[in-house]
Amino acid sequence: MNQETHKIIKSHKYWRIWEMIPGILSLCFLIFPIIFSIIQPVWVAVFITLYATMWLFKSLRLTTNLTMSYLRSQKFAKTDWMKLISYWDAPKKLEYDLRAIEKRGIEDKKYYRTLLDLREQIGIIKRAGQYKKSDEIINAVIYMTYKESYELIREAIKSYAEGVYPSEKIIIVFSGEERDKENALNIANKIKDEFGRRFMDFIITIHPYGLPNEIPGKSSNATWAAKILQKYLDEKNIKYENVIISNFDADTVTHKNYFAELTYTYLKTLNRERQTYQPRHFYHNNIWSVPILIRLIVLGFTFCEMAEANDLKTYKAFSSRSMGMQLAIDTDFWDPMVIPEDSRQHWTAYFLKDGKYHVVLIESPIYMDAVSTSKYFDTFKEQYIQLRRWAYGACDLPFVVFNMLANKKIPLFMKIYQIAYLMESHLMWATAPIILTFTGWLPGMLNASFRTTVMAYKMPGVVSYLLTFAGIGVVVYAIITFTIIPRPRKHITWKYISLLFQWLFVPLASIFLSSIPALEAQMRLLFNKKLEYKVSPKVRK
Repeated sequence: MNQETHKIIKSHKYWRIWEMIPGILSLCFLIFPIIFSIIQPVWVAVFITLYATMWLFKSLRLTTNLTMSYLRSQKFAKTDWMKLISYWDAPKKLEYDLRAIEKRGIEDKKYYRTLLDLREQIGIIKRAGQYKKSDEIINAVIYMTYKESYELIREAIKSYAEGVYPSEKIIIVFSGEERDKENALNIANKIKDEFGRRFMDFIITIHPYGLPNEIPGKSSNATWAAKILQKYLDEKNIKYENVIISNFDADTVTHKNYFAELTYTYLKTLNRERQTYQPRHFYHNNIWSVPILIRLIVLGFTFCEMAEANDLKTYKAFSSRSMGMQLAIDTDFWDPMVIPEDSRQHWTAYFLKDGKYHVVLIESPIYMDAVSTSKYFDTFKEQYIQLRRWAYGACDLPFVVFNMLANKKIPLFMKIYQIAYLMESHLMWATAPIILTFTGWLPGMLNASFRTTVMAYKMPGVVSYLLTFAGIGVVVYAIITFTIIPRPRKHITWKYISLLFQWLFVPLASIFLSSIPALEAQMRLLFNKKLEYKVSPKVRK
Protein backbone atom coordinates (compact mmCIF):
# COMPACT_ATOMS: atom_id res chain seq x y z
CA MET A 1 0.00 0.00 0.00
CA ASN A 2 1.37 3.40 -0.90
CA GLN A 3 0.35 6.95 -1.48
CA GLU A 4 -0.41 6.32 -5.17
CA THR A 5 -3.48 4.31 -4.15
CA HIS A 6 -4.58 6.66 -1.37
CA LYS A 7 -4.90 10.37 -1.91
CA ILE A 8 -4.36 12.22 1.35
CA ILE A 9 -6.54 15.32 1.58
CA LYS A 10 -4.64 18.40 2.77
CA SER A 11 -7.08 21.14 1.82
CA HIS A 12 -10.82 21.64 1.44
CA LYS A 13 -13.13 24.60 0.98
CA TYR A 14 -14.50 24.02 4.49
CA TRP A 15 -11.09 23.44 6.08
CA ARG A 16 -11.12 26.75 7.99
CA ILE A 17 -14.52 25.98 9.52
CA TRP A 18 -13.20 22.82 11.13
CA GLU A 19 -10.05 24.62 12.29
CA MET A 20 -12.32 27.04 14.13
CA ILE A 21 -14.51 24.43 15.83
CA PRO A 22 -12.20 23.62 18.82
CA GLY A 23 -11.98 27.30 19.73
CA ILE A 24 -15.72 27.85 19.29
CA LEU A 25 -16.58 24.86 21.49
CA SER A 26 -14.14 25.92 24.20
CA LEU A 27 -15.53 29.47 24.24
CA CYS A 28 -19.07 28.10 24.48
CA PHE A 29 -18.13 25.87 27.41
CA LEU A 30 -16.59 28.83 29.23
CA ILE A 31 -19.10 31.59 28.34
CA PHE A 32 -22.43 29.75 28.50
CA PRO A 33 -22.15 28.93 32.25
CA ILE A 34 -21.74 32.65 32.93
CA ILE A 35 -24.77 33.60 30.82
CA PHE A 36 -27.01 30.82 32.09
CA SER A 37 -25.99 31.44 35.70
CA ILE A 38 -27.88 34.70 35.31
CA ILE A 39 -30.94 33.51 33.37
CA GLN A 40 -31.17 29.77 34.18
CA PRO A 41 -28.95 28.99 37.21
CA VAL A 42 -30.56 25.57 37.73
CA TRP A 43 -29.28 24.44 34.34
CA VAL A 44 -25.75 25.44 35.30
CA ALA A 45 -26.04 23.68 38.66
CA VAL A 46 -27.14 20.47 36.94
CA PHE A 47 -24.40 20.87 34.33
CA ILE A 48 -21.57 21.27 36.83
CA THR A 49 -22.85 18.35 38.94
CA LEU A 50 -22.94 16.07 35.88
CA TYR A 51 -19.57 17.43 34.73
CA ALA A 52 -17.97 16.70 38.12
CA THR A 53 -19.48 13.19 38.05
CA MET A 54 -18.04 12.62 34.58
CA TRP A 55 -14.69 13.90 35.80
CA LEU A 56 -14.80 11.46 38.70
CA PHE A 57 -15.23 8.51 36.37
CA LYS A 58 -12.51 9.81 34.03
CA SER A 59 -10.18 10.20 37.01
CA LEU A 60 -10.88 6.66 38.24
CA ARG A 61 -10.34 5.28 34.75
CA LEU A 62 -7.10 7.24 34.36
CA THR A 63 -5.85 6.04 37.75
CA THR A 64 -6.71 2.41 37.00
CA ASN A 65 -5.03 2.52 33.59
CA LEU A 66 -1.97 4.25 35.01
CA THR A 67 -1.59 1.59 37.70
CA MET A 68 -1.92 -1.22 35.16
CA SER A 69 0.54 0.47 32.82
CA TYR A 70 3.05 1.05 35.62
CA LEU A 71 2.91 -2.59 36.78
CA ARG A 72 3.38 -3.76 33.19
CA SER A 73 6.40 -1.51 32.74
CA GLN A 74 7.98 -2.88 35.93
CA LYS A 75 7.54 -6.42 34.64
CA PHE A 76 9.17 -5.64 31.30
CA ALA A 77 12.05 -3.76 32.95
CA LYS A 78 13.42 -7.12 34.14
CA THR A 79 13.36 -8.73 30.69
CA ASP A 80 16.57 -9.89 29.04
CA TRP A 81 15.80 -8.73 25.52
CA MET A 82 19.08 -9.87 23.98
CA LYS A 83 18.42 -13.39 25.23
CA LEU A 84 14.95 -13.34 23.67
CA ILE A 85 16.54 -12.12 20.42
CA SER A 86 18.96 -15.06 20.56
CA TYR A 87 16.01 -17.42 20.94
CA TRP A 88 14.25 -15.72 18.04
CA ASP A 89 17.33 -16.26 15.86
CA ALA A 90 17.61 -19.93 16.89
CA PRO A 91 14.14 -21.54 17.20
CA LYS A 92 15.73 -24.98 17.61
CA LYS A 93 17.60 -23.76 20.70
CA LEU A 94 14.29 -22.41 22.02
CA GLU A 95 12.65 -25.81 21.55
CA TYR A 96 15.56 -27.55 23.25
CA ASP A 97 15.43 -25.25 26.28
CA LEU A 98 11.65 -25.57 26.57
CA ARG A 99 11.94 -29.37 26.67
CA ALA A 100 14.72 -29.09 29.24
CA ILE A 101 12.58 -26.84 31.45
CA GLU A 102 9.63 -29.22 31.19
CA LYS A 103 11.84 -32.21 31.98
CA ARG A 104 13.38 -30.81 35.15
CA GLY A 105 10.18 -29.08 36.31
CA ILE A 106 8.89 -25.56 35.77
CA GLU A 107 10.37 -23.28 38.42
CA ASP A 108 9.69 -19.88 36.86
CA LYS A 109 6.19 -19.99 35.37
CA LYS A 110 6.33 -16.44 34.00
CA TYR A 111 9.58 -17.11 32.13
CA TYR A 112 8.21 -20.40 30.83
CA ARG A 113 5.08 -18.62 29.63
CA THR A 114 7.25 -16.02 27.89
CA LEU A 115 9.11 -18.73 25.97
CA LEU A 116 5.86 -20.45 25.00
CA ASP A 117 4.48 -17.15 23.71
CA LEU A 118 7.72 -16.60 21.79
CA ARG A 119 7.45 -20.02 20.14
CA GLU A 120 3.85 -19.28 19.18
CA GLN A 121 4.78 -15.90 17.71
CA ILE A 122 7.63 -17.40 15.68
CA GLY A 123 5.08 -19.77 14.18
CA ILE A 124 2.70 -16.92 13.33
CA ILE A 125 5.44 -14.86 11.68
CA LYS A 126 6.77 -17.85 9.72
CA ARG A 127 3.32 -18.78 8.45
CA ALA A 128 2.92 -15.17 7.27
CA GLY A 129 6.25 -15.44 5.42
CA GLN A 130 7.74 -12.56 7.42
CA TYR A 131 10.38 -14.29 9.53
CA LYS A 132 13.72 -12.48 9.78
CA LYS A 133 16.76 -12.81 12.02
CA SER A 134 18.20 -9.97 14.04
CA ASP A 135 21.39 -9.76 11.97
CA GLU A 136 19.25 -8.56 9.05
CA ILE A 137 17.95 -5.58 11.02
CA ILE A 138 19.59 -2.15 11.16
CA ASN A 139 18.61 0.69 13.47
CA ALA A 140 18.98 4.24 12.19
CA VAL A 141 18.68 7.31 14.43
CA ILE A 142 17.57 10.62 12.91
CA TYR A 143 19.17 12.99 15.41
CA MET A 144 18.25 16.67 15.06
CA THR A 145 19.86 19.56 16.86
CA TYR A 146 19.57 23.33 16.93
CA LYS A 147 21.79 25.32 19.30
CA GLU A 148 21.93 22.54 21.92
CA SER A 149 25.06 22.23 24.02
CA TYR A 150 27.84 19.71 23.46
CA GLU A 151 27.23 18.20 26.91
CA LEU A 152 23.54 17.55 26.19
CA ILE A 153 24.28 16.04 22.78
CA ARG A 154 27.13 13.88 24.05
CA GLU A 155 24.97 12.33 26.76
CA ALA A 156 22.32 11.38 24.19
CA ILE A 157 24.74 9.85 21.64
CA LYS A 158 26.61 8.06 24.42
CA SER A 159 23.41 6.29 25.48
CA TYR A 160 22.93 4.92 21.94
CA ALA A 161 26.49 3.61 21.93
CA GLU A 162 26.46 2.01 25.38
CA GLY A 163 23.17 0.12 25.44
CA VAL A 164 22.98 -3.68 25.51
CA TYR A 165 22.14 -3.73 21.78
CA PRO A 166 25.30 -3.83 19.59
CA SER A 167 25.96 -0.26 18.44
CA GLU A 168 27.68 -1.50 15.27
CA LYS A 169 24.14 -2.19 14.01
CA ILE A 170 23.13 1.48 14.49
CA ILE A 171 23.47 4.31 11.95
CA ILE A 172 23.49 7.89 13.26
CA VAL A 173 22.26 10.67 10.96
CA PHE A 174 23.31 13.86 12.74
CA SER A 175 21.35 16.77 11.26
CA GLY A 176 22.04 20.36 12.24
CA GLU A 177 20.43 23.55 10.96
CA GLU A 178 22.12 25.97 8.55
CA ARG A 179 21.30 28.85 10.95
CA ASP A 180 23.46 27.04 13.53
CA LYS A 181 25.89 25.50 11.06
CA GLU A 182 29.23 26.30 12.70
CA ASN A 183 28.14 25.16 16.15
CA ALA A 184 26.46 22.02 14.77
CA LEU A 185 29.47 20.95 12.69
CA ASN A 186 31.93 21.56 15.52
CA ILE A 187 29.88 19.41 17.91
CA ALA A 188 29.12 16.76 15.27
CA ASN A 189 32.79 16.27 14.38
CA LYS A 190 33.78 16.17 18.04
CA ILE A 191 31.10 13.57 18.79
CA LYS A 192 32.03 11.56 15.71
CA ASP A 193 35.68 11.49 16.74
CA GLU A 194 34.68 10.08 20.14
CA PHE A 195 31.85 7.69 19.23
CA GLY A 196 31.78 7.37 15.43
CA ARG A 197 33.81 4.15 15.25
CA ARG A 198 31.35 2.41 17.57
CA PHE A 199 28.45 2.81 15.12
CA MET A 200 27.80 1.24 11.75
CA ASP A 201 28.07 4.74 10.30
CA PHE A 202 27.90 8.34 11.49
CA ILE A 203 26.46 10.65 8.84
CA ILE A 204 26.66 14.43 9.31
CA THR A 205 24.34 16.71 7.37
CA ILE A 206 23.12 20.31 7.54
CA HIS A 207 19.50 21.16 6.77
CA PRO A 208 19.46 24.21 4.44
CA TYR A 209 17.46 27.23 5.55
CA GLY A 210 14.59 28.56 3.44
CA LEU A 211 13.80 25.55 1.23
CA PRO A 212 10.47 25.96 -0.63
CA ASN A 213 7.30 24.61 0.99
CA GLU A 214 8.90 24.38 4.42
CA ILE A 215 8.59 26.09 7.76
CA PRO A 216 11.59 26.04 10.11
CA GLY A 217 11.20 23.31 12.69
CA LYS A 218 11.63 19.70 13.65
CA SER A 219 9.57 18.22 10.80
CA SER A 220 11.51 19.87 7.98
CA ASN A 221 14.88 18.93 9.51
CA ALA A 222 13.78 15.34 10.17
CA THR A 223 12.49 14.96 6.61
CA TRP A 224 15.75 16.29 5.20
CA ALA A 225 17.79 13.87 7.31
CA ALA A 226 15.55 10.91 6.49
CA LYS A 227 15.96 11.55 2.76
CA ILE A 228 19.74 11.61 3.26
CA LEU A 229 19.37 8.24 5.00
CA GLN A 230 17.20 6.89 2.16
CA LYS A 231 19.88 7.84 -0.39
CA TYR A 232 22.51 6.14 1.79
CA LEU A 233 20.44 2.93 2.01
CA ASP A 234 19.94 2.90 -1.75
CA GLU A 235 23.70 3.27 -2.33
CA LYS A 236 24.41 0.40 0.08
CA ASN A 237 21.58 -1.77 -1.36
CA ILE A 238 19.99 -2.08 2.08
CA LYS A 239 16.32 -3.06 2.01
CA TYR A 240 13.95 -0.57 3.63
CA GLU A 241 12.04 -3.40 5.33
CA ASN A 242 15.19 -4.22 7.32
CA VAL A 243 15.62 -0.70 8.72
CA ILE A 244 14.07 0.76 11.87
CA ILE A 245 14.23 4.54 11.90
CA SER A 246 14.11 6.44 15.20
CA ASN A 247 13.21 10.14 15.12
CA PHE A 248 14.89 11.65 18.20
CA ASP A 249 15.08 15.14 19.68
CA ALA A 250 18.51 16.35 20.75
CA ASP A 251 17.85 15.64 24.45
CA THR A 252 16.65 12.05 23.90
CA VAL A 253 18.63 9.62 26.05
CA THR A 254 17.65 5.97 25.64
CA HIS A 255 17.37 3.32 28.34
CA LYS A 256 20.07 0.67 27.98
CA ASN A 257 17.44 -1.85 26.79
CA TYR A 258 15.70 0.43 24.30
CA PHE A 259 17.21 -0.71 21.00
CA ALA A 260 17.23 -4.35 22.12
CA GLU A 261 13.51 -4.30 22.98
CA LEU A 262 12.74 -2.26 19.86
CA THR A 263 14.55 -4.76 17.60
CA TYR A 264 12.92 -7.76 19.29
CA THR A 265 9.47 -6.19 19.09
CA TYR A 266 10.03 -5.26 15.45
CA LEU A 267 10.99 -8.84 14.59
CA LYS A 268 7.90 -10.37 16.18
CA THR A 269 5.33 -7.85 14.87
CA LEU A 270 3.23 -8.76 11.84
CA ASN A 271 3.64 -6.27 8.98
CA ARG A 272 6.41 -4.83 11.11
CA GLU A 273 7.75 -2.34 8.62
CA ARG A 274 4.47 -0.40 8.54
CA GLN A 275 3.98 0.20 12.27
CA THR A 276 5.13 2.88 14.73
CA TYR A 277 6.91 1.87 17.94
CA GLN A 278 6.23 4.24 20.83
CA PRO A 279 8.42 4.34 23.96
CA ARG A 280 7.66 5.84 27.37
CA HIS A 281 8.75 9.46 27.79
CA PHE A 282 10.37 10.29 31.13
CA TYR A 283 11.68 13.82 31.73
CA HIS A 284 14.43 12.73 34.10
CA ASN A 285 17.48 14.38 32.59
CA ASN A 286 17.02 17.62 34.50
CA ILE A 287 13.95 16.88 36.65
CA TRP A 288 15.53 18.09 39.91
CA SER A 289 16.69 21.43 38.53
CA VAL A 290 13.33 22.74 37.25
CA PRO A 291 10.65 24.56 39.31
CA ILE A 292 7.96 22.48 40.99
CA LEU A 293 5.21 23.59 38.59
CA ILE A 294 7.32 22.54 35.59
CA ARG A 295 7.98 19.19 37.25
CA LEU A 296 4.24 18.76 37.77
CA ILE A 297 3.54 19.42 34.10
CA VAL A 298 6.04 16.87 32.78
CA LEU A 299 5.04 14.26 35.36
CA GLY A 300 1.39 14.79 34.48
CA PHE A 301 2.20 14.37 30.80
CA THR A 302 4.13 11.16 31.52
CA PHE A 303 1.29 9.71 33.62
CA CYS A 304 -1.38 10.60 31.06
CA GLU A 305 0.67 8.97 28.32
CA MET A 306 1.13 5.84 30.40
CA ALA A 307 -2.60 5.64 31.10
CA GLU A 308 -3.63 6.29 27.49
CA ALA A 309 -1.33 3.48 26.33
CA ASN A 310 -3.98 1.01 27.57
CA ASP A 311 -6.32 2.07 24.76
CA LEU A 312 -4.44 1.45 21.53
CA LYS A 313 -7.49 2.48 19.45
CA THR A 314 -6.85 6.12 20.33
CA TYR A 315 -3.19 6.01 21.36
CA LYS A 316 -1.16 8.22 19.01
CA ALA A 317 2.53 8.28 18.15
CA PHE A 318 4.27 11.43 19.32
CA SER A 319 7.62 13.11 19.93
CA SER A 320 10.68 10.81 19.93
CA ARG A 321 9.62 7.46 18.49
CA SER A 322 10.60 4.69 16.07
CA MET A 323 9.07 3.14 12.95
CA GLY A 324 9.84 1.01 9.96
CA MET A 325 11.73 2.91 7.26
CA GLN A 326 9.05 1.82 4.81
CA LEU A 327 6.39 3.59 6.84
CA ALA A 328 8.43 6.80 6.88
CA ILE A 329 8.69 6.63 3.08
CA ASP A 330 5.00 5.77 2.60
CA THR A 331 3.95 8.81 4.63
CA ASP A 332 6.43 11.00 2.74
CA PHE A 333 8.32 11.35 6.03
CA TRP A 334 7.11 14.34 8.11
CA ASP A 335 5.07 17.18 6.68
CA PRO A 336 7.52 20.15 6.57
CA MET A 337 4.62 22.62 6.57
CA VAL A 338 3.04 21.37 9.81
CA ILE A 339 4.04 22.09 13.42
CA PRO A 340 2.54 18.95 15.07
CA GLU A 341 4.46 16.67 12.70
CA ASP A 342 4.17 13.62 14.93
CA SER A 343 0.37 13.51 15.10
CA ARG A 344 0.07 14.47 11.42
CA GLN A 345 2.27 11.55 10.39
CA HIS A 346 0.27 9.27 12.70
CA TRP A 347 -2.99 10.21 11.00
CA THR A 348 -1.44 9.99 7.53
CA ALA A 349 -0.36 6.40 8.26
CA TYR A 350 -3.79 5.66 9.72
CA PHE A 351 -5.53 6.69 6.50
CA LEU A 352 -3.01 5.05 4.19
CA LYS A 353 -3.70 1.76 5.96
CA ASP A 354 -7.47 2.19 6.12
CA GLY A 355 -7.44 2.39 9.91
CA LYS A 356 -5.44 -0.82 10.32
CA TYR A 357 -2.26 0.96 11.31
CA HIS A 358 -1.16 0.38 14.91
CA VAL A 359 1.07 1.98 17.51
CA VAL A 360 3.17 -0.72 19.19
CA LEU A 361 4.28 -0.09 22.77
CA ILE A 362 7.95 -0.14 23.76
CA GLU A 363 8.20 -0.36 27.54
CA SER A 364 11.87 0.62 27.77
CA PRO A 365 11.75 4.39 28.32
CA ILE A 366 13.56 7.27 26.75
CA TYR A 367 14.70 10.14 28.96
CA MET A 368 14.25 13.75 27.94
CA ASP A 369 14.65 17.24 29.41
CA ALA A 370 11.94 19.38 30.90
CA VAL A 371 11.97 22.94 29.60
CA SER A 372 14.65 24.89 31.44
CA THR A 373 16.49 28.19 31.06
CA SER A 374 19.15 29.99 33.06
CA LYS A 375 16.47 32.35 34.44
CA TYR A 376 13.67 31.17 36.73
CA PHE A 377 10.74 33.09 35.23
CA ASP A 378 11.95 32.59 31.66
CA THR A 379 11.54 28.85 32.29
CA PHE A 380 7.80 29.33 32.89
CA LYS A 381 7.53 31.44 29.75
CA GLU A 382 9.25 28.80 27.62
CA GLN A 383 7.15 26.01 29.17
CA TYR A 384 4.03 27.96 28.25
CA ILE A 385 5.26 28.31 24.67
CA GLN A 386 5.99 24.58 24.41
CA LEU A 387 2.55 23.61 25.76
CA ARG A 388 0.91 26.06 23.37
CA ARG A 389 2.74 24.33 20.52
CA TRP A 390 1.61 20.90 21.70
CA ALA A 391 -1.99 22.13 22.03
CA TYR A 392 -1.78 23.49 18.48
CA GLY A 393 -2.32 19.86 17.51
CA ALA A 394 -5.99 20.84 17.43
CA CYS A 395 -5.20 21.87 13.85
CA ASP A 396 -5.33 18.14 13.00
CA LEU A 397 -9.14 18.16 13.28
CA PRO A 398 -9.95 19.16 9.67
CA PHE A 399 -7.25 16.81 8.38
CA VAL A 400 -8.84 13.93 10.30
CA VAL A 401 -12.45 14.83 9.43
CA PHE A 402 -11.99 15.16 5.65
CA ASN A 403 -9.77 12.10 5.32
CA MET A 404 -12.23 10.08 7.42
CA LEU A 405 -15.03 11.15 5.09
CA ALA A 406 -12.97 10.26 2.01
CA ASN A 407 -11.89 6.81 3.22
CA LYS A 408 -14.67 4.28 2.61
CA LYS A 409 -12.85 1.34 4.20
CA ILE A 410 -12.79 2.63 7.77
CA PRO A 411 -15.95 1.55 9.68
CA LEU A 412 -18.44 4.34 10.41
CA PHE A 413 -18.35 3.69 14.16
CA MET A 414 -14.56 4.03 14.23
CA LYS A 415 -14.73 7.28 12.25
CA ILE A 416 -17.17 8.78 14.76
CA TYR A 417 -15.16 7.42 17.71
CA GLN A 418 -11.84 8.85 16.51
CA ILE A 419 -13.23 12.28 15.61
CA ALA A 420 -15.19 12.52 18.87
CA TYR A 421 -12.17 11.48 20.94
CA LEU A 422 -9.93 14.02 19.21
CA MET A 423 -12.43 16.83 19.78
CA GLU A 424 -13.13 15.82 23.37
CA SER A 425 -9.45 15.61 24.32
CA HIS A 426 -8.70 19.14 23.06
CA LEU A 427 -11.90 20.52 24.60
CA MET A 428 -11.10 19.02 28.00
CA TRP A 429 -7.50 20.19 27.79
CA ALA A 430 -8.55 23.79 27.29
CA THR A 431 -11.58 24.01 29.60
CA ALA A 432 -11.75 21.29 32.28
CA PRO A 433 -9.49 22.89 34.96
CA ILE A 434 -11.24 26.26 34.60
CA ILE A 435 -14.74 24.77 34.70
CA LEU A 436 -13.99 22.56 37.70
CA THR A 437 -12.35 25.42 39.61
CA PHE A 438 -14.80 28.28 39.01
CA THR A 439 -18.13 27.21 37.50
CA GLY A 440 -19.60 25.65 40.65
CA TRP A 441 -19.78 29.07 42.33
CA LEU A 442 -21.21 31.03 39.40
CA PRO A 443 -24.99 30.44 39.89
CA GLY A 444 -24.92 31.65 43.49
CA MET A 445 -22.64 34.58 42.73
CA LEU A 446 -24.52 35.86 39.66
CA ASN A 447 -28.16 35.11 40.59
CA ALA A 448 -29.41 36.43 43.94
CA SER A 449 -32.68 34.47 43.87
CA PHE A 450 -30.85 31.19 43.36
CA ARG A 451 -28.80 31.67 46.53
CA THR A 452 -31.82 30.98 48.74
CA THR A 453 -32.69 27.62 47.12
CA VAL A 454 -31.88 24.19 48.51
CA MET A 455 -29.95 23.38 45.34
CA ALA A 456 -27.68 26.38 45.87
CA TYR A 457 -26.97 25.20 49.39
CA LYS A 458 -26.35 21.55 48.50
CA MET A 459 -24.65 21.81 45.12
CA PRO A 460 -21.19 23.15 46.16
CA GLY A 461 -20.88 20.39 48.75
CA VAL A 462 -21.87 17.67 46.28
CA VAL A 463 -19.42 18.95 43.66
CA SER A 464 -16.68 19.26 46.28
CA TYR A 465 -17.31 15.69 47.41
CA LEU A 466 -17.12 14.37 43.85
CA LEU A 467 -13.89 16.23 43.10
CA THR A 468 -12.34 15.18 46.41
CA PHE A 469 -13.08 11.55 45.63
CA ALA A 470 -11.63 12.05 42.15
CA GLY A 471 -8.47 13.32 43.88
CA ILE A 472 -7.69 9.75 44.98
CA GLY A 473 -5.73 9.56 41.76
CA VAL A 474 -3.30 12.15 43.09
CA VAL A 475 -2.30 9.70 45.84
CA VAL A 476 -1.52 7.08 43.20
CA TYR A 477 0.45 9.64 41.18
CA ALA A 478 2.50 10.56 44.25
CA ILE A 479 3.33 6.91 44.99
CA ILE A 480 4.39 6.20 41.41
CA THR A 481 6.41 9.41 41.36
CA PHE A 482 8.62 8.07 44.15
CA THR A 483 9.32 4.90 42.18
CA ILE A 484 10.11 6.33 38.74
CA ILE A 485 12.06 9.52 39.52
CA PRO A 486 15.75 8.92 40.27
CA ARG A 487 17.05 10.12 43.63
CA PRO A 488 18.74 13.53 43.54
CA ARG A 489 22.46 13.57 44.20
CA LYS A 490 22.14 16.33 46.80
CA HIS A 491 19.58 17.37 49.45
CA ILE A 492 17.83 14.01 49.25
CA THR A 493 15.50 14.55 52.23
CA TRP A 494 13.91 17.88 51.38
CA LYS A 495 13.90 17.17 47.67
CA TYR A 496 11.98 13.95 48.19
CA ILE A 497 9.53 15.57 50.60
CA SER A 498 8.81 18.13 47.88
CA LEU A 499 7.52 15.28 45.69
CA LEU A 500 4.57 14.94 48.07
CA PHE A 501 3.79 18.62 48.46
CA GLN A 502 4.14 19.42 44.76
CA TRP A 503 0.76 17.79 44.07
CA LEU A 504 -0.92 20.55 46.09
CA PHE A 505 -0.12 22.85 43.17
CA VAL A 506 -2.05 20.79 40.61
CA PRO A 507 -4.93 23.33 40.26
CA LEU A 508 -2.48 26.19 39.68
CA ALA A 509 -0.38 24.28 37.17
CA SER A 510 -3.39 22.85 35.32
CA ILE A 511 -4.90 26.30 34.75
CA PHE A 512 -1.87 28.45 33.94
CA LEU A 513 0.36 25.82 32.32
CA SER A 514 -2.30 23.69 30.65
CA SER A 515 -5.68 25.29 30.02
CA ILE A 516 -4.54 28.80 29.14
CA PRO A 517 -1.86 27.81 26.58
CA ALA A 518 -4.36 25.35 25.05
CA LEU A 519 -6.96 28.11 24.84
CA GLU A 520 -4.49 30.45 23.17
CA ALA A 521 -3.62 27.76 20.61
CA GLN A 522 -7.30 27.28 19.82
CA MET A 523 -7.92 31.03 19.64
CA ARG A 524 -5.05 31.31 17.16
CA LEU A 525 -6.76 28.69 15.01
CA LEU A 526 -10.12 30.41 15.45
CA PHE A 527 -8.80 33.81 14.32
CA ASN A 528 -6.29 32.39 11.80
CA LYS A 529 -3.20 33.56 13.69
CA LYS A 530 -0.66 30.94 12.65
CA LEU A 531 1.88 29.66 15.14
CA GLU A 532 5.61 29.57 14.43
CA TYR A 533 7.77 26.67 15.57
CA LYS A 534 10.09 27.57 18.43
CA VAL A 535 12.67 25.18 19.86
CA SER A 536 12.24 24.73 23.61
CA PRO A 537 15.46 25.56 25.51
CA LYS A 538 16.98 22.78 27.64
CA VAL A 539 19.61 24.04 30.10
CA ARG A 540 21.35 21.47 32.27
CA LYS A 541 22.28 22.73 35.74
